[in-house]
Amino acid sequence: MARLPALILAAVLLAGCAGEPAAVTPTPDAVLERTLQLANGADRPLPTLLLHPAAATGRLPVVVFSHGYTRRPEDYRPLLHAWAAAGFVVVAPTYPHSARGSQQLDDDDIVHQPADAAAVLTAVLALDTTAGDPLAGHVDRAAIAAAGHSLGGMTTVGMFTRHRDDRLTAGIVLAGGQWPFGVGYSGAPAPILFVHGRQDTVVKFAGSTEAYEPLAWPKALLDVPNGDHLDPYLGPGRDFDAVAAVTTDFLRWALRGDAGARARMAGDGGDRATLEDRLG
Repeated sequence: MARLPALILAAVLLAGCAGEPAAVTPTPDAVLERTLQLANGADRPLPTLLLHPAAATGRLPVVVFSHGYTRRPEDYRPLLHAWAAAGFVVVAPTYPHSARGSQQLDDDDIVHQPADAAAVLTAVLALDTTAGDPLAGHVDRAAIAAAGHSLGGMTTVGMFTRHRDDRLTAGIVLAGGQWPFGVGYSGAPAPILFVHGRQDTVVKFAGSTEAYEPLAWPKALLDVPNGDHLDPYLGPGRDFDAVAAVTTDFLRWALRGDAGARARMAGDGGDRATLEDRLG
């Protein structure tokens, strides 16, 4: 993996009640949420949404999530909360040139996003040894997944191909593809789940299959017949419920070795999605 630029790290916690110091914010699903002000070098600010179970016990696997073009991490809050509530640390950076509200939007900047995600992951792993942090002593450095939607899904593919991050042990690609990184998967095999809607007119279903078919590692493809480019991942709706259930059980299996979760995946989609399971 290429050497990363210097990382600038300063944690800023979301404000609590008026008049109280800034603190992590508990949510109804027992998830703590905060924002870290990170950067990958001076010219690449990466404000990062961080979610994890309120009652952190033992070691928690990590999921680094990449948003789609003109999207922001908070758009995916229902899905990210589902993962965090299931016992994962979820970290979602806001990329400087592909997020809604960016001063200069540029989808070609995707070539820099795998390194951004890697830098954010490094910062979050460091919280495991940061005295006083809620995650101190609770981060599982051996169980890490990359996930992403649309341009973020392509970023995720890049983290397993041209910009392989050897720390990753699993991946989830939502409505993504191989552009611009190709399908030269490298490093130790890691199971990857692809999810795509047949009614997606932004990134065609073939976008997933062209990245999925050449992959020789354990893999699965969740086919969402009525799914478009956004609803299955942003919610609410039955397609979203199916995607949330399958992806959560995939993470339980891939990062925690939960055989029961693996067995549930085929039925998690109900009548909304069909799973092709080549996970081995």
